[in-house]
Amino acid sequence: MSQPLQTKTDLNQVIREKLNALPEIPGVYLMKDGQGTIIYVGKAASLKNRVRSYFQNTAMLTPKTAALVAKIKDFDTIIVDSAEDALILESQLIKEHEPHYNIRLRDDKHYPYLQLTLGEEYPRLLVTRRAKNDGSRYFGPYVSSTAMNQALKVIRTIFPLRSCTGKSWNANHRACLNAHVGICLSPCEGKISKKDYDTMVQQVILFLSGKTKSIAHEIEQAMNEASRELRFEEAARLRDQLTALREVQRQQNLDMSAQGGSYDLVAVAPGAEQSVAQVFFVRQGKVVGREHYFLHSGESGEEELPLLLARFIQEFYAISEQIPAKIYLSVMPEDEEILRHILTERAQHALEFQVPQRGDKLRLLNLVEKNAQLLLSEYENSLAGRSQKNAVALEELRLALKLDKTPLRMECYDISHIQGTNTVASMVVFINGEADKSQYRRFKIKTVQGVDDFASLKEVIARRWQHGLKEQQEQLAQKRFACFPDLLVIDGGKGQLSAVCEQLALMSAKDVAIISLAKEEEEIFLPHQSMPIVLPRSSAALQLLQRLRDEAHRFAVSYHRNLRSKEQTASVLDSIPGVGPASRKRLLEAFGSVIKIQKATEEELSYVQGISHKTAKSVYDFFHPVEVK
Repeated sequence: MSQPLQTKTDLNQVIREKLNALPEIPGVYLMKDGQGTIIYVGKAASLKNRVRSYFQNTAMLTPKTAALVAKIKDFDTIIVDSAEDALILESQLIKEHEPHYNIRLRDDKHYPYLQLTLGEEYPRLLVTRRAKNDGSRYFGPYVSSTAMNQALKVIRTIFPLRSCTGKSWNANHRACLNAHVGICLSPCEGKISKKDYDTMVQQVILFLSGKTKSIAHEIEQAMNEASRELRFEEAARLRDQLTALREVQRQQNLDMSAQGGSYDLVAVAPGAEQSVAQVFFVRQGKVVGREHYFLHSGESGEEELPLLLARFIQEFYAISEQIPAKIYLSVMPEDEEILRHILTERAQHALEFQVPQRGDKLRLLNLVEKNAQLLLSEYENSLAGRSQKNAVALEELRLALKLDKTPLRMECYDISHIQGTNTVASMVVFINGEADKSQYRRFKIKTVQGVDDFASLKEVIARRWQHGLKEQQEQLAQKRFACFPDLLVIDGGKGQLSAVCEQLALMSAKDVAIISLAKEEEEIFLPHQSMPIVLPRSSAALQLLQRLRDEAHRFAVSYHRNLRSKEQTASVLDSIPGVGPASRKRLLEAFGSVIKIQKATEEELSYVQGISHKTAKSVYDFFHPVEVK
């Protein structure tokens, strides 16, 4: 039984009427926001079931889907004949509209292609970095420019297409140097007919598609015919073509007899906003290349791995002329049968997806996965990666806590002490998900005696708010507290949260968004809500809160240790007769610690500038008392 549709007011009448009219047939749906912008494109075997599922009970939706549904104000559908047609149309629409919430292949490397300019009267073979819809035939992309140049050299030897830029020639046009050295048949001077030139172009297409046997048969037939008709010059040219082509075939046969075979290995490392796809190209048992690509995963949360693999395979092999017979993957992609059928038609040979379970291919695929994960880690640790990841985490946090706005400024507070002594507090600030250490503040607790974290938190919050209000009123040039947080985070549970809420109420700061994060179970407590929020451990929002909380704890503990160390040092040296604050400072600067002062000789102590022999003797005698017999 299907879930009931939402009853929220944001599910407008237009959407309701369209949902009721949806057919149970394959198609593509386009979700739109309030401005009519397409924000998501999806496919469906049944439009009725798939589209209605978005508007079920929102508690059952993932954070990403919930964020998407919140922005949907309208949608359109396109009906197709089959699930396969829906997959193809979905891919085309994603490329055209680049919706924010869709997975997209982000290929910024632009590997070279060989472009056969079929739109020209006498086509040329060029090198280009982009495949366009301009009537040309593209072969590639070539991950190895060396392999591409070798192919180009062989083609120009066997099939001397023109390489000049001229599109038409006048009656007095003279051939260029290429014609004189034998790498162009001079269509500009009419030395080859349009029919024969077109035949050679078709042979180039067959050659680049790997069909050299049929080309050899055609050239041999043409050579014999030219010989019978006493066209010896043309027959000699065809003979040279056939010889060169058979040498290529011989080399190909030698390569194919090698052990190992040819296949690709594909792995995807999924990330919150960007994912990384890694491909290893294996030819005749040898890894001849490897490349990586970035996938836009959509906002908030990780996509399922089969879906990511399916999207990448569809995008990547749609522009590749060289599709191997086998592709090894860590898991089967979504819509595996449809994908296999589409790629088989493109490659014009049988294609198989396999998930290796043991042996060399599993070992190599594990290596591919490690490479993808390493690249993802490098990206996420980069400035751009961190910024994008933080944006996702902040939006996910806003949705989880149901905040009115994104918490761009977050402050976290922690208390540190040992059995109630030297109690201190830390205030840590994150801006846009990143630590801003220039705004960190630390407090010595002044009004609380003994162990009382609740009272200590109240004091810190009161002092922080008083400083901020004073700076706003006095318009001070140096503002350290004037900016108040979008979200206040307390390290602790319900008790700590209640104490801070009481203090904020006393200061009429009731509208502040505030939560506490309990460390043991990583539970998030909200005011006036008995049950905590528990986010998945993999949640980007939870990981951001953990970083904020851990940083506040580290900053508080380090301040407490510093105070305790100074107190202990002062209590030892201050008890030595003749050692005042100035002498203590000189001794610590010279030796670095009390332990080293204790180990120093009287002579070494007297060498310290500003320390007299009398003071040096007093310090030495203090640490080395004479035993009384």
